[in-house]
Amino acid sequence: MADSKLESLLVADCGSVNTKVGLVDWVEGAYRFIGAGTAATTPDDVTLGVRRAVQQVQARTGRRLLTDDGQVITPERVGAQGVDALVALTSAPTPVRVAIVGLAREISVASALRAIHGTYATVVATVALDETGRRWLPLPEQDNGAGVSIAIAPRAQANEPQPDPAALAAETLARANADVIILVGGIDGGATNGLYEIANLVASIVASREENARPLVIFAGNRDARTQIAHRIGSVAELRVVENVRPTMERENPAALQAELEKVYAERKIMFLPGMTELTNMTPTNVISTARAFENVVRFIARLFNLNVLGADIGSGATTLITARGEHFTRIVRADLGVGQNIERVIAHAGMERVRDWIPMEMSADDARVRLLNRAAHPRTIPVTRDEMRLQHAAARVALMTAAREDELDTRGLDLILLTGGALAYNTNLGATALLALDALQPHGVFTLAADAFGLAPAFGALATVNPDAAATVLERDGFVTLGTVIAPISNAREGQVALNVKLKPTAGGVMNLEVHHGSLEIVPLAPGEKASLEVRPAPGVDLGPGRRGIFKAQVEGGALGLIIDARGRPIVLPTDPEKRRAKIQQWYWDIGGEVNYG
Repeated sequence: MADSKLESLLVADCGSVNTKVGLVDWVEGAYRFIGAGTAATTPDDVTLGVRRAVQQVQARTGRRLLTDDGQVITPERVGAQGVDALVALTSAPTPVRVAIVGLAREISVASALRAIHGTYATVVATVALDETGRRWLPLPEQDNGAGVSIAIAPRAQANEPQPDPAALAAETLARANADVIILVGGIDGGATNGLYEIANLVASIVASREENARPLVIFAGNRDARTQIAHRIGSVAELRVVENVRPTMERENPAALQAELEKVYAERKIMFLPGMTELTNMTPTNVISTARAFENVVRFIARLFNLNVLGADIGSGATTLITARGEHFTRIVRADLGVGQNIERVIAHAGMERVRDWIPMEMSADDARVRLLNRAAHPRTIPVTRDEMRLQHAAARVALMTAAREDELDTRGLDLILLTGGALAYNTNLGATALLALDALQPHGVFTLAADAFGLAPAFGALATVNPDAAATVLERDGFVTLGTVIAPISNAREGQVALNVKLKPTAGGVMNLEVHHGSLEIVPLAPGEKASLEVRPAPGVDLGPGRRGIFKAQVEGGALGLIIDARGRPIVLPTDPEKRRAKIQQWYWDIGGEVNYG
């Protein structure tokens, strides 16, 4: 029997653009998803967006959830009025602005950067001692360091002496206006002198700012230097010490730094959202970040079904990738890569041409840029033409591809890929959704592809913090739409050569034999829930992934699309000729059923 105190629950996901609310309740012996509502996130008071979304749920279900003055009714009253609890998550706040200062760009600074890409943070400056000739500004001997100023060297002309690299480092940090400075460097037990030099620089920069505007400093370097770092920085700034992000040359340890940055995001961003105090008072638990909630979902599904799972959340402000293999997991949060309000950063980071490479129609760079920037200015607008949807999907491909490649996402040996996020919210064509994921992530092997049915998958992860049974049941029964089983080999065959011979025997039906050529993308009908015996005979040089050499046999299940055979190879190579490239991409849309009528 369910916990009588928390049978009925509202989950509110306050995104940077939209606020989504879902209702979960105990129905005929099981938890089920009842209904949802969506409203604009209200920056002046986050609770207004929540109430408006709850009003939609109320109207659609006929169940009274709000009092006359707009308060959520808790706990549930007689007559199914209200709910037992409201839980909330958010990605609405701006990311934490981070500056990294370290000894070596390719070692400690690189490790810190990878750790930061697991949090809602953007890097606004990096300074490495190995790039400055080891000359830094000293910290004047003062009791508290207050009032220390920095002399910034002017930029040198071609015929003038080059400025002091220490002054340039100081200028970089001063201009960054970071919320947090992360100080890293040195393996545990290693040398400390270089760390003390950069600690002096950080202390001088921090002390030059008004006391109430000084950044927090996190030290994630050589543990033997902690006492001296505290002596040099602790008197002028709030200092937090975590485990070394690079304790040895061979090992990284990002978890402690990521946990501290997530704590900072909660303390200094989430809790400072207008209306957040009131929203927190409505919930029995803390409001958590959307990335943490989505991580809960991916890890839960991986444990429940003993699968290797990848989750991808393509949002307006950020792109998040979570992998879970047993108890091991990774999290990538690129708060600089979004397909709505952050689309300009995607363009600046990857270039407009990379976006245009993935659209099947002719469109000038200026036209594409204007359309995307218009979406950034009005992120709640819905694509109304096929061209607009294709352009938005191209930008989503680039954001997802950039996050996966730059952060070295491991897509080997996956059993399940889950898709969610604002980029998919208004796309009812599941073929286009599947193609977006296959193009951007380019996974290989045999796996299942699924998409978030209601755009609330992360919210169900937050639900797990108060009622794990409800979250488990709703995710399993209502959370995702299975698009289909995917066969995606790596092949060194030439275009048109036979790559696979596939034999499919549904439980009810005749045997289907297919000869699949390299470069093709095919859909084989297999209804949702329908099971079939699969036998794949790869040609020489064709790889289906670890442990799948020779003839591969398995029981597979159908989906909304069926069996998807992606024999385009890895990596997918686009034609260099623009006209041929557009024709090829258009053909892929047709092959996977990704054409839909808009407008």
